[in-house]
Amino acid sequence: MVLSSRMLKYLVGAVVCGFLVSLTTGIIENSPQASVIGARYYGYPLVWRITMTLQPDKIDLPTFTMNALFWVIISLGALILLEKVKPRTDR
Repeated sequence: MVLSSRMLKYLVGAVVCGFLVSLTTGIIENSPQASVIGARYYGYPLVWRITMTLQPDKIDLPTFTMNALFWVIISLGALILLEKVKPRTDR
């Protein structure tokens, strides 16, 4: 299967955007209803970063990867949708 240059640009843009959004969610606290006292949970929609008092951060790479994949799919859908509603200019 050969990708057109336009689709390749969308795919690269979605991967970069999804990765950056996933990293950004690492500063959003996402506490579960039941948790360890003193622990703080970060990441959305999946928790991939956990901080505990007087301990280094714990980063769960498989969960981060699933989180990034989620945001890549959302970004790709948004880019394709924007392309469909963009007004055409005939020259």
